[in-house]
Formats: sequence, structure tokens, C-alpha cells
Amino acid sequence: MTYLKWLWSKWLPIAQAIGNFNAQVILTIFYLVLMLPLGLIYRLFSDPLKIKPNKISQQKTNFGKWEYLKKDIETARKQY
Repeated sequence: MTYLKWLWSKWLPIAQAIGNFNAQVILTIFYLVLMLPLGLIYRLFSDPLKIKPNKISQQKTNFGKWEYLKKDIETARKQY
């Protein structure tokens, strides 16, 4: 039984190194195959800050219309 413990103690650092290497390879492939193309597509076709001019309304400014809320207690309770 002591031989198996010795063998196990020698195997653990090797297994740790193999696991670290595999994790880096798998995460790199995941990033290159999934995240990078999705990020590029999102960047090309989206406008999260709404900076690009709207082609339908052909607006000249980035100013959006502001809707004023009522100043009563019910509106204050429903802030979200």
C-alpha cells in the first residue's frame, strides 16, 4: 500500500500540470471559436450607446425626447 501512496504523490503534480495545460487550451479555443466572432458581430451591427444616426428618422442629433413623470407620491413609490 505504501508503494501506491508514493506513486499517487508522484502522479499529482503531473496531473496538475496536464490539467492546467488542458484548461488553457480549451479556454483559448472557446474564446477564439465562440466569443471572438460573437463580439465582432455585436460590435458591427449594434449601437448600445445609440450614437449612430437613426436611418429611419434621419435624426441630426443624439438628443432623445425626455418624458416627464408626474410629481406625486404614487410615481415616487414606483421608481423602477
